[in-house]
Amino acid sequence: MNILIFTVSFGVGHNQVAHTLKNSFTESNSTNVVKVVNIINLINPILDKVMLDSYLKILKLYPKAWGKIYRKTNKIHPIIDINDIINKLTSGRLKKSILDFSPDVIFSTHSFPSSIIAGLKKKKIIASPLITIITDFNIHSSYINDYTDYYIIAHENLTPLMKSFKVGKNKILPFGIPIKADFSIRQNKNDILNKLSIKDKTTILVMGGGLGLGEIFRIVNKLDSSLKDIQILVISGYNYRLKINLNRYKAINDLKIFGFIQNVYELMEISDYIITKPGGVTCAEILTKSKPLIIYTPFPGQESDNTDYLINYGVAVISHDINTIPYLINTVLNLEMKRETIAKNSSYLQKPNATADLVNFITKTYS
Repeated sequence: MNILIFTVSFGVGHNQVAHTLKNSFTESNSTNVVKVVNIINLINPILDKVMLDSYLKILKLYPKAWGKIYRKTNKIHPIIDINDIINKLTSGRLKKSILDFSPDVIFSTHSFPSSIIAGLKKKKIIASPLITIITDFNIHSSYINDYTDYYIIAHENLTPLMKSFKVGKNKILPFGIPIKADFSIRQNKNDILNKLSIKDKTTILVMGGGLGLGEIFRIVNKLDSSLKDIQILVISGYNYRLKINLNRYKAINDLKIFGFIQNVYELMEISDYIITKPGGVTCAEILTKSKPLIIYTPFPGQESDNTDYLINYGVAVISHDINTIPYLINTVLNLEMKRETIAKNSSYLQKPNATADLVNFITKTYS
């Protein structure tokens, strides 16, 4: 099969899902030809950089503004006229890229390319099946259109939300957010400790997604100054300034710093607690490990929705004040009853085989 996967550069999760799918399709059948395309970069590389920079600036300086944009566009008739955008794009690189590749199936990991591809299908410019992957634990109306063939959602308990947008049950596939198969494999803790030269002691993993967002340095400082005989693992992602500052920090406890890495599953496996921003893909990965999760000050919008979902299902706690994080670890999350509840509820929510299930379904349906 020829498989075309559209993604965007807003956050690392969308790209990660795209490449996870690509690798899985390629491994399942060597004759599959899979192409991943950043749709905005294809349209205009300069526009891609401008939009990414603007997105990051809004999140950093005006997070409430992003939340308002997210809420206001969460309706069937959004502010942005996607048809106007489509009219400007159909005669350009996008149309040529699709037609030249002649895809048997098109995937989209973000609502923006989903809307554009749906517009092209409406105009009968293309006829390929469109599979939209919603990478959060909520449903935003920007994903919804009449020309998507299937929607991949994080869990079947989100089906009522899809139905509220008038999406037929036959279009809803609750396989879960596609994540790497490595997260579904239970690994030997001692092997990982020896491999990474990490000590066997109470371990707290601090991360802020692939972009290393959030008050990570301050969180590390608070943990280090408040807790004794612990080990702190930090993933700084692509935030190089954060990594430099952490390398300069003189910690009292054991501290190991990682940049953008491919073996996050190993660090999650050996950690007792995880502190992170609640991106949808990251949360799906953590659920497979059944680890106690502390969410620190989620951004308004997708992160707030993910937070509500995880807290309502009893698999996470939230902190809006860094000073309360050590307290949450020492009291709430240290309760055996709480840890058992987190493990039990995580087993209900987790979808470790999401990628394989999706690949198998597509192969059987369209091969």
